[in-house]
Amino acid sequence: MSEATDRAEIEANWAAPLEGMDQADTELLASQFTPDARLVHMTGYSQPLDEWMAGIRRREFVYHRLEEHSHTLTIGGDTARLVGRITTGITDDGSGQAWPLTCEQSYRRTDDGWLCTRSKVGFGH
Repeated sequence: MSEATDRAEIEANWAAPLEGMDQADTELLASQFTPDARLVHMTGYSQPLDEWMAGIRRREFVYHRLEEHSHTLTIGGDTARLVGRITTGITDDGSGQAWPLTCEQSYRRTDDGWLCTRSKVGFGH
């Protein structure tokens, strides 16, 4: 595969979870990650993928509109790193609190394409 093809696939993988979180679509969201993927929260807690998906289904994690501001992507062989800057918590009626976040994601080329193996979320851009 070419680097342009890899870049397009990884960037599509980055965009899909933003939509999945916004819509609470755990099937779409989980399909973009390896089964052993971890989400590292702002608190430092490293959460297994299945636990995160269960929390979304129980509505413990509710994501209000997510907006991407920018991202950078570095590809090296069969691994890649994407750093994205987003804001979540935005509501049309102004009742939410906007959270500027930085997401650092690690990707690995698999038989199913490029999948995220780790997503670390931090506060601020």
